[in-house]
Amino acid sequence: MSDLLKHKLPTYTPPESVWEAVEQGLNEAPLKEALQHLPMHEPHPQVWLELTETLPTARPLRWWRYAAAATITGLLCFVGYVFLHSPSEDAKLTYSQEKAFPSALLAQNEAIDQQYEQLQAFCETKTPVCEKPEFKDLKHQLDELTIASRQLKEALGKYNTDASLSSQLSDIEHERAELLKKLSERI
Repeated sequence: MSDLLKHKLPTYTPPESVWEAVEQGLNEAPLKEALQHLPMHEPHPQVWLELTETLPTARPLRWWRYAAAATITGLLCFVGYVFLHSPSEDAKLTYSQEKAFPSALLAQNEAIDQQYEQLQAFCETKTPVCEKPEFKDLKHQLDELTIASRQLKEALGKYNTDASLSSQLSDIEHERAELLKKLSERI
């Protein structure tokens, strides 16, 4: 019967002010005083016993089942990882060494030196670009790298037998080329 009434009766949602008025009414002093004067009663212990007897009993948690399942899962994951990532017998370790030809390195260094000389000649004509602080800073870095490059070339001598010095020279020349590129973009 109540289901039939629910569908036939209109629904109404009161405004928030109604709920605020109800809340204020509950907080009024006479109501609070009346609540304080209400008697309090403690139920008989037998009531609590009967109540606990009617509640459904919870099964004891069998935590050991969950622990065993977690252990088995962890063990299977570990075994799978070991088998999937173990090195196979077909795996081989290979390496190679490559040497740069001194003639190719010298040709590259000569091209950078030519570009450096052209930049020097350009700035000797008192071009305004060469007077900017940013340009001067980059050129100063380039000058220092050029000096370091010349010193390394002298240390290497004709035969370029020291691999670490050759590597350092290659790095310096690469930095010089980058600086020359930045400077030429500003011109």
